[in-house]
Amino acid sequence: MKPTAEIIAIGSELLSGYIVDTNSSHISRILSLGGIQLSFISTVGDDEEVIAATVTSALSRSDIVLTTGGLGPTIDDKTRVSVALATNRQLVFEHDLLEQIESRFNNWGRKMSENNMRQAYIPDGAIPIENPVGTAPCFIVEHDQSRVICLPGVPREMKYLLEHEVMPYLARVFPSTDVIKTRVLHTVGVGESVVDSKIGHLESMRNPVVGLAAHQGIVDIRITATGSSEKEADKLIYSVEEEARAHLREVIFGADGQSLASVVLGKLEKSGHTVSVVESGTSGELASKFVLADNAKGIFQAGILLSNFSSSDDCDVDRDMEEMIQSYSTNLESNFVIASSVYDKENSIVIGVALFNSGDRSMTTKTRGFGGHIKYAGEWAANVGLDLLRNYDI
Repeated sequence: MKPTAEIIAIGSELLSGYIVDTNSSHISRILSLGGIQLSFISTVGDDEEVIAATVTSALSRSDIVLTTGGLGPTIDDKTRVSVALATNRQLVFEHDLLEQIESRFNNWGRKMSENNMRQAYIPDGAIPIENPVGTAPCFIVEHDQSRVICLPGVPREMKYLLEHEVMPYLARVFPSTDVIKTRVLHTVGVGESVVDSKIGHLESMRNPVVGLAAHQGIVDIRITATGSSEKEADKLIYSVEEEARAHLREVIFGADGQSLASVVLGKLEKSGHTVSVVESGTSGELASKFVLADNAKGIFQAGILLSNFSSSDDCDVDRDMEEMIQSYSTNLESNFVIASSVYDKENSIVIGVALFNSGDRSMTTKTRGFGGHIKYAGEWAANVGLDLLRNYDI
């Protein structure tokens, strides 16, 4: 039977909404690659009793419990005492851990504060984990048939210890021949319900597992396969991917780390062309996507952001798109110019995009309604514009 795991992210700052928990997503990916099934992710504040209760519940249902955060030297770092409480142990002082902490500060040329001594206390019988990239020692408590593994909250430290200490430990304790691999296909231009209507039969499979995730104008298809080897897992994924592509065809624009903007820029790079954009009524989403994907190659040349553009009170979207292109394309020496605009009418939101080819002076326009909140319309418009150029015959 595969071991089950859960993650407990500790820290009141994670509950405030100002700090995003990236640790849990990273850990879940690494566990999956190691053939370990994740069942729960919990987030708790710096409350000793709440942390202890959460750890107790996790131990009652999972083989592996990983915590992140709360191992620092300050009063609000409660993980050590909470795990001791949950596993009915005392905190004990480990002189070796104190020496490691002192050595770290000496190497940095800094004086260790007295409160750093708190970090040398761990639950009685715990397996200490040296932290060569930070000051917070970590530990593993083997409790009944389960394990609590406590890692620092600093992402850089957590990632290092997860790779070099935790995963080797889990491989020894829970040897597994299973390999879990994931492939994500990206679609554009259709909604989640349309994708589901095409490949819904694949979503009922047990292995691979197929799931959908909707974004603004883009729907991801996640295919996760479990096999006795990478080759077997790849074969399972390939079979499902081929069927998905057969049903969705050109709607799929890329896979895994590819973005729609990177695919479009790749097409332009091969043909030696460049692109610029003019946006109105958006927050510059189209230009932002190009900037991130271009990585200073110069394929994306310029972006103009207008607060609003309308040639008349009656708001003819197609006409406005043409006038935006005519007004600004002469200042943009790119092979292609994409115009993108969002209109907030009385009872509806309208998206308009246009693609201008400076070579033959041709223009393609596209208009569509938008049923969501206007704050998301700009990203929808950006993806519609990108897809227009993706499908353009260069």
